[in-house]
Amino acid sequence: MSTLNEQLYIDAVVVKGTKRIFSVKIDQEATPEEKQQGVGWTALDLSLINVRFRVLGSAEGNGIILLEKIITQSSDEDTIGTIADPTSGEFTFTITVEDTEKLGLGSFPITIELLDVQTGEVIHTLTEGGIANAEFNKITVVRV
Repeated sequence: MSTLNEQLYIDAVVVKGTKRIFSVKIDQEATPEEKQQGVGWTALDLSLINVRFRVLGSAEGNGIILLEKIITQSSDEDTIGTIADPTSGEFTFTITVEDTEKLGLGSFPITIELLDVQTGEVIHTLTEGGIANAEFNKITVVRV
């Protein structure tokens, strides 16, 4: 059983031809000691974690990957996203002007996975499971 707060649901919108930076915060269940002090959730320390952000062509399990970004503590926030303060549990992902041109208009499923910083192995998939309810985490590119 996971101790991460899996209530993560992303329904992001970006205007075609613009850049947008999105922020995500991940919490984990508090330790027994913290619970005794009335704390329910704490920030997940991302110091030893990278984040893989993918935009998919389909919500099906074998959908093609239209866009992939590996977000690290040293990645460029303007083009990829970054983990600026790992102990806060927060990271950003960036959709650039070029990304919106590549994707075109429409809604696209996304996945966010936590990766071991040393091995690159998947530790946890944060955006899994919404398909059963005919919902998926997504990014929508619109025209104004």
